[in-house]
Amino acid sequence: MPSVESILRQLKDKGYRRTPQRERIVEILWESDEPLTARTLHEKVKAVFPHVSLDTVYRNLELLREAGLVSQINLQSRESARFELQKEGEHHHHLVCLGCGDAICLPACPVDLDQLCAQHADEFTVTNHAFELYGYCKDCRN
Repeated sequence: MPSVESILRQLKDKGYRRTPQRERIVEILWESDEPLTARTLHEKVKAVFPHVSLDTVYRNLELLREAGLVSQINLQSRESARFELQKEGEHHHHLVCLGCGDAICLPACPVDLDQLCAQHADEFTVTNHAFELYGYCKDCRN
């Protein structure tokens, strides 16, 4: 079963340093029941590291995303993007509210990746995919 320590070990195995701020970001994402904005993460990291900047949080999120350990749910701007850990065996997608920015996890992947890859094998190699549906949650719809 994956853990914070196994995710940090994966980070090290990929050649990235373990810094206290990076470790705290991974811990916060691990403990969260929902994807978080960089600003929310920043506030939580500042509780332990008061002088950490928002740019530091963004740089670490980008590094974790490039390492394949964090996924980014895109909204209309960088400030409203949400981030979550890519926990092993928990591949999923989201319904994203354009009103409040909440992201609801879909329980299953609607993409038949094997069929898609087979259909386009000659002209394209798929390495990853993301699927987000945009609309309004029940609270914002009213």
